[in-house]
Amino acid sequence: MRIHSRALLLCAAAATAWHAPPAAVADSPSARIERLIGRGYALFQDLEYKGAIQILRPLRLDPDATRSQKLRALELIGISHLILGEKARATEAFEDLLTIDAGYQLQHDDGSPKIGAFFEKVKRDFLPGFAAGLQARMDHSAPRGAVAGRPVEVEVVVLVGIERVVDLVLRWRRSDVLDYADAPMRRQPSVDRPRWRARFTPPASRSGYAVDYYVEARNAAGGAIGRVGGPETPLSLPVAPGEADSPGPWYSRWYVIAGGAAILAVGATALAIGASQGGIDDGSLGRVILSP
Repeated sequence: MRIHSRALLLCAAAATAWHAPPAAVADSPSARIERLIGRGYALFQDLEYKGAIQILRPLRLDPDATRSQKLRALELIGISHLILGEKARATEAFEDLLTIDAGYQLQHDDGSPKIGAFFEKVKRDFLPGFAAGLQARMDHSAPRGAVAGRPVEVEVVVLVGIERVVDLVLRWRRSDVLDYADAPMRRQPSVDRPRWRARFTPPASRSGYAVDYYVEARNAAGGAIGRVGGPETPLSLPVAPGEADSPGPWYSRWYVIAGGAAILAVGATALAIGASQGGIDDGSLGRVILSP
């Protein structure tokens, strides 16, 4: 009886192990980093700057973090240190950030003159040839979305430094493509602030995807003096499925269809005549097959 009970217990354990759900699949490295950045940013918004630094600081050397993720983390780290009065550590974080992207513009300074002036000083001290105050600031209302194969317009307003802006260019790519394409921006007549506009056409696709883009202001020497987004921190635009605006395949055009209808009409007439005369010989229209 005792042996029988033990056997039953072993069978039950084996059944439990057999039907146990598989271990949860580990998150991808990118998802793990994004989760940490989200936690750090939440603490930053709650004014818990020390907690934000503690969460985000390890990402600087994390091999799984992308350049874009490191930039976002370093900005929050630098601003947090500065707000806490730790200027040396803020300088260190901003220098690490500028090593990755020398043209980076702060996204979370909330227009603070103190933070902006400090970041500009770090740039001047760290980057050779940087001149404080010789930058451009822009504003941009992102489109809500786009349709594949259809043109989309992007507009930027230059808030500061218009006298130094010689050229604006929009750089864009599909999010799954490495290289950016350029779309020159043209200045628009405006009664208030200088506005620039560019148009580009996302590739046609039967499935949706996303486009990465950023806008760069350049001076007379071709140097970048301002950005909205950046090559490592681009803005994202959702693109709905769509086909290109085109006349369509040759066989779908009206004049081909009309000509085909005429041929079919002639063929039908010939068939009727041939049938009335007692049959159709090989080589007549009866052996022709029309296909697109």
